Order: sequence, then structure tokens, then C-alpha cells
Amino acid sequence: MKEINRRSFLKRTALLGTGILLCEGAFWNLLKGIPQLAFAETMTPDIVSVKGKNYFDNTIKAVEQLGGMKNFVSRGERVGLLVNSPFKNFGASVNPDVTLAVIHMCYDAGAKEIRYLKDPYRGYWKRTALAEKYADEIRSLKFESGDHVEMDIKGGLVLKEAKINKDLMDCDVFINVSKTKHHQGVHMTGTLKNMMGLCPFSTNIRFHLGSLKKLSLFYSNVEHLSQCIADLNLIRKPDLCISDATVFLSEKGPSGPGKLTSAETVLSSLNRVSLDAYSSRLLGHQPENIVMIKKAFQHGLGEIDFQKMKIKEITV
Repeated sequence: MKEINRRSFLKRTALLGTGILLCEGAFWNLLKGIPQLAFAETMTPDIVSVKGKNYFDNTIKAVEQLGGMKNFVSRGERVGLLVNSPFKNFGASVNPDVTLAVIHMCYDAGAKEIRYLKDPYRGYWKRTALAEKYADEIRSLKFESGDHVEMDIKGGLVLKEAKINKDLMDCDVFINVSKTKHHQGVHMTGTLKNMMGLCPFSTNIRFHLGSLKKLSLFYSNVEHLSQCIADLNLIRKPDLCISDATVFLSEKGPSGPGKLTSAETVLSSLNRVSLDAYSSRLLGHQPENIVMIKKAFQHGLGEIDFQKMKIKEITV
């Protein structure tokens, strides 16, 4: 497991101890007039939501609100990029404009290498008009090695060990780029569930089936699957989380095809649990009703109470 270095420690401790909700509603406008609360405008948000039609620019703006990519990536570092992009149906994979913005920011910050922690489907980059402009950056990406290592999961309640992509252990910076969308088993896919992309099929099948052996019962034990996902997230905390809630499946997820919903929103956060809690509402859920979110919260991995979060919502 990656040790928290001094830079990461200082960044993370600077975010503790505040529970003020940033918003653009009337309540916040009222509070802004109180002098002792004026400092809240400069605090780093727990959740950033940027809504607009230019998904590339939205992604950059969402990260800028957290201090910019140079706050996460230093010159010469290797970046591991976990992108939910194995599905070809629309609304099932992260929009490539979002992914490309992350890649561009990482290289601009001085990243030495960027490696997929889960390779995208063939034809993924053909869906963005920006592919030609950033062709060199796309070609420079390293594919996943395919090597997995057995990892003990300290604190896991159901999942005590799992095979994990070795590339995760080798990268200096871990960025989780998830897709907000429906899931037939656990009701939503987000940053927490995206971690399953680090595991081989042989490990993931254990999550789905538990002690069951019939594939026809793939989602029969949601409690077991949810606990496995929460336990898996004990492996390593992402340095940065981004979620694509632009156009997404609102039914028949995770692969589709299915009904599409458009929120035209890109989200960023330092915390995967809080990000999934916020994203769950875009799918019509409350976070406490999503078992994997509740179990990750019980592990102490993040906050799900919106009254204790600083949320910044921007429309461009």
C-alpha cells in the first residue's frame, strides 16, 4: 500500500475541520453577508460540479477549483489513470473529452508517464473531435501491463485479499475517472465501483457470486457485492477523483444500451465516497440507500452527509 508522503499529508490535513456547505442558493447568499464566514469562499470544496456543453473545458475548470492539476501531479511523476471506458454503448463509458482533458492537464503539470490502469475499448478515441489535436498525447499513453499481484486488504470485512493491477502500486499519482450511471446490481456506478477495473475477472466474479456458482444469479447478493466494493477501496485512496455525469445510462447499466439522461456535468473531488454520494442524486437516489456507499462510509472512507460538505456548483 502506498504510504502518504509529506506533500500529500499537508494537502489532506489542510482540508480537515470544516463543514460549511458552499452553494449558489439564497441561503448561501444570506450567509455571505456575515463577516466571520467570508473565509469560506477561499476554502477547497469537497465537491465541485461544473455544468456546461464543453466537457473538455468543464473538466479543466472542475480540477482548477481544487487547486489545479499541479496540486496533484509534480514534474517527473508517473500517473496511473483508471478510466471507466470498456463499453462501446453511448452513456456507458466516460466521455473521451473528459479523459483527454485529464491527460492534457497531467502532461502540462509535468507528468513523466501516464498509464491506463484499465485499457479502453477499441475505437474509444474516435468519439472525440479533439483526438487529432491531441494525437501525440494519446499515442504516448502506456497500456496496462496485465500483471496482477495478490494484496492483503487490511480492515476488509468480506474481502481479505484480492488480485490487483500491479500498475496501481507502481504509479506515483492515482487518478480515478469514473462514470456516473445506472447499475443493475448496486444501482449506480461511480468512483467506488470503478475500482473493480483494477481486478481480473477471476477476482470480480467472486464479488458478484459470493458462495453462489450460477451466473444466472449474477446480482443476487447485492449485500456481498457492495461489501466487496467497499473493502476493495481500502487498497489505495485516489489522489484525485473525477466523475463524468454528462450523458449517462439511467437504466440497463453498466453496459447498456439503455435510456440516456443528460446532466452535462463534470464532477471533481478529493473523496470518492462524497463524490458518489453527490452523484447518486443525479440518478434519483439518496446515498444512504446505496449499500456500497453506506458501507464505504462505515469504513471511514468519506462523508455522505451533505450538510457536512463544501459543495461548489458552477454553470458555464
